[in-house]
Amino acid sequence: MDFLFFPFRFIPATSLSYCCDLDQYSKRLDKQTRKRYLLLTGGLISTVLNTFLTQVYRSVHFATNKEINSIVFHLQLSEFAYMELSLKGKNVIVTGGALGIGKETCVLLAKQGANVIVSDIKEIEGNFVVEEIQNFGGEASFVKCDVTKEEEIIQLTNTFQNQNKRLDIMVNNAGIANKPSFMHKVTTEVWNKLILMDLTSVFWCQKYATKLMLGDRLGGSIINVASIAGLGASPSLGPYCVAKAGVIELTTTAALEVAKYGVRINAVCPGWTETAILDVAGERGKSTMEKNIPMGRLGKPKEVANLITFLASDASSFITGSVYRIDGGTRS
Repeated sequence: MDFLFFPFRFIPATSLSYCCDLDQYSKRLDKQTRKRYLLLTGGLISTVLNTFLTQVYRSVHFATNKEINSIVFHLQLSEFAYMELSLKGKNVIVTGGALGIGKETCVLLAKQGANVIVSDIKEIEGNFVVEEIQNFGGEASFVKCDVTKEEEIIQLTNTFQNQNKRLDIMVNNAGIANKPSFMHKVTTEVWNKLILMDLTSVFWCQKYATKLMLGDRLGGSIINVASIAGLGASPSLGPYCVAKAGVIELTTTAALEVAKYGVRINAVCPGWTETAILDVAGERGKSTMEKNIPMGRLGKPKEVANLITFLASDASSFITGSVYRIDGGTRS
């Protein structure tokens, strides 16, 4: 097998077929063929190329892990462009971006080319996410923000504007859950804390992001992370249910108000997902949840991130005011 290499470290994947010929029977993938392969294989080409580049390209050019990751990053970016999921050049803020769904969302958005601000109160974990993104050639930075403080949210949403950039996408993901308790036993302190963190903070984030997107008349996409708990009763999780139901109504109402201006606002409602928020349920509670999910397992943060990325992209350009369940069939 003969190989012919060029210094294509930053050349898009559409040019890769002109850089090497695996053997005499191999056919170069033109744009349409490549698109068809991607749709049929669900990214198999990325996996094959990743292995190929790691084993061969490094041996020829002595490339570092960071260089290999950069190549694969650009390959993935070009591939997703065919499905209109590319977010190249877009500026994004993700609250609660240090862990769980927020982390996976930051990583996936960056892989599609977005410049991501990872926002959280957890500095160490947040900076780890930034480092992970930068290691594969993505662009990210960390901004500490306590979403229970309106003034900090104002500063956060203005971050890109202060850099002479615009805010294109806002993902409002930060939230907490209450310890299981019947409504008549919930204290005013617990109630206020949940409503502030899970509803009022989303109102503030959406409000100031919308103002910025309306200001330059270029539109944008806002994704609010609600929950299936906001779609129906969940005994012992009263304050959480009320807050998430509020997020859903906040989403749909505001979406209709600004639809004609090109600002899209949608909500995702995860079911029981493998995140720290389920720790309040304990292992016994998680086991019960799994049994009640038709698909027989908890959701994964990356699965929710996939949906968020779709709603952030132009692939969802005619979608606004929509509420998406991603729950393994729980609320069906």
